Amino acid sequence: MATLVPLQNPVQSFCWVAPAEDSSELTTEDPLALDYVAQRVGLLLLPALTTRSSRAQAYAMVSYGLALAERAIGTYGYPATDEKRRELFERWERFWALATFEFREGQLPRGDWDAMRGVRGARNAWRKGSADLPLDFELISRQQELGNLGAYLVPLRRSGLVMDGSLRPGPAALEIIDAFWDEPSENKQRSRYEEYALLALNLGETRLKRSNANLTLAQVGKRSRLTSLVRLERAPQQRRLFEALFERARDPYSFTISQLVEAATHNGVFAPRDILDAAIEGRLGSIPSELQALLVTARRFGELMQVLVAAFDRIYTHLDSAGWIAPRERIGRESFDTAALATLQGACESLLSAPCVSEIRKLPMHGAACLQLAEELRGADPITALDLILKYHSTVQRDRRRGEGWIRSEAGKLILVVTSYTARPETARFPSFKLDVVRTLLVDTGRLPADAWLDSPEAST
Repeated sequence: MATLVPLQNPVQSFCWVAPAEDSSELTTEDPLALDYVAQRVGLLLLPALTTRSSRAQAYAMVSYGLALAERAIGTYGYPATDEKRRELFERWERFWALATFEFREGQLPRGDWDAMRGVRGARNAWRKGSADLPLDFELISRQQELGNLGAYLVPLRRSGLVMDGSLRPGPAALEIIDAFWDEPSENKQRSRYEEYALLALNLGETRLKRSNANLTLAQVGKRSRLTSLVRLERAPQQRRLFEALFERARDPYSFTISQLVEAATHNGVFAPRDILDAAIEGRLGSIPSELQALLVTARRFGELMQVLVAAFDRIYTHLDSAGWIAPRERIGRESFDTAALATLQGACESLLSAPCVSEIRKLPMHGAACLQLAEELRGADPITALDLILKYHSTVQRDRRRGEGWIRSEAGKLILVVTSYTARPETARFPSFKLDVVRTLLVDTGRLPADAWLDSPEAST
């Protein structure tokens, strides 16, 4: 029976723990770095997209912001350097974020489709009322890397919307930029929006007025927020973005995969594993043989990733339940019964025989090591499987320069060293391969109906 003992110095023993922020970008660490390999496999399928570039309006917003930075350089006489362009874009990004908050009256709950990168910083800077707002606040730590420019610059360049090696919009982006606020033929007042935005890029000013020339900051937010394409039914701009991101994509498969995701959604198929199965089986239309080979390989890698992470989580869970220290052989037997070991070895064999497995072997960092692990696991007994997975985990941690593994083997016993990991052995960890990104972009560009999220409480504004 536990006995409660009074603390001698409570002040040194208690602390407040802050809850996770809304729209937190932190994710549970993958102890085997298979999420990294999955991202690289996703690049084989969709090289023009990243997991962080999922909103069509953000492509337009970044393109427009870079064009506005060029105009600010000419207007205010700033040096035409990439460093100054980044600084000016970050000022535009803060202005745009504040405008969204102004229109939404500060209400952007978790999961809201208007919530932008840096939502926490914008929320802290925005205040209800009529007083001027700051323009020099921290939108997001390491804004250059983690803000919208860092998230979208690579896919913008891959799509030809920003010129390679520069921060200048390319010719393919000019119509998108020109129609950022509205269609040229439909709104003769668009220049007022740009004049207001340009005022925010005057680096000599640190405060933002909530209106300019009868144009309010809320109106700016209404017309530029992430859901504006859908909310304002901007079909021509949606079409331009769809063409840029999919129809004119520089890679061979983006458009075809967008068609697969579109067809899958119309047929009620949403999970990445199910989409891959339906595509491979031909239920979503015909696809090139080269793409089918990649989809088969991705499907089999996803299966092995899920099984391997679940195996590690079982090891961790059994050791944690044993009080952080237990005989190695006992944990091996508990973690790998006959069925679990057969499932693991079957997934290994399946991936190793995949048609494009050589592409995974060529991937940087953990690709070849992952396949070597699969080869060694094929004939392993429970204790050997335990040792192989823990050895692989320790190698991953050293590659990450984070010390040794979370579980140490010593004198026939396993010792849990890191106790803060949340193991979820029953959770499906099948990777998305950016198929969810494609679906979101299809909703934003009007290719898929938006009713599912427009009618949700998070999108009620």
